[in-house]
Amino acid sequence: MFFRKTSTFLILPFALICSKSFAQAQKVTYNTNTFWSKTEVNQIFDEKKWGLGFDFVYRTKNELGQGSIFTSMLRESYRPWFHYQFSQNARLSISPIGYMNTQDYIGKPVDYLRLPYHEFRTTFQFFHHLKQAQGRVMHTWRYRYELRWQEQPALDDYRYFNRFRLRYRIRVGLNSSDFYANKTLYTAISNEIGINFGKNVPYMFNQNRLYIGMGYRFLTAARVELRYVDRVRARGATGFEYDMDKGIMVGIYIDQVSLLGTKDILKVRYFD
Repeated sequence: MFFRKTSTFLILPFALICSKSFAQAQKVTYNTNTFWSKTEVNQIFDEKKWGLGFDFVYRTKNELGQGSIFTSMLRESYRPWFHYQFSQNARLSISPIGYMNTQDYIGKPVDYLRLPYHEFRTTFQFFHHLKQAQGRVMHTWRYRYELRWQEQPALDDYRYFNRFRLRYRIRVGLNSSDFYANKTLYTAISNEIGINFGKNVPYMFNQNRLYIGMGYRFLTAARVELRYVDRVRARGATGFEYDMDKGIMVGIYIDQVSLLGTKDILKVRYFD
């Protein structure tokens, strides 16, 4: 009951905003098939409160909805992270500056004229979760606030705006009731909504991401995940055009570097 009430309260307002915006402006969509990858490494210090980490993202795409998903780069990004662990169930993370390089979707021939662009991003995020069924089921909410400086190469300038992202995810252990136990096999489904805001944002809806996948824990503190990705993203400022991104994603996660390959139980039992 708590889960149903909480998740509805947190997600429904954003879902209504996004569905209303999309329904009103759904005119033209462009289909792209993609490959996403993410590598994330974390280290929590002995006091189990403070930590450092970084992530690297690399994505590729096909063009005009045809060809291999590895035809051309879509994005690469680098972000350092500082973590503070409030408890076993909550963490605050800050990325003071991240760098993104993007070569946007090619959904129509005129898109070949789009120039690659850089972006610098400061990110604040908060996680919390709860467990059910003796720990086999884990619900996680992530709130992310981003300050974004996005290059406008044709104008030789940068555009500043903000984005708020809300993600809900459910994980279910398939062979263990403890997500942090070595050799745990699990499945996960998540949905994330992104809303742009600020004086330079004429259209609020940014994107919606759906992930469905499976993961496996190995070497105690490492995980590998394979996901199906389904993303709809508004292009431009009018809300009349959307990019529809469908693809696969491979993720490698190291929850705590110092425990790789050991038989110790993870000292900090909460990670994304």
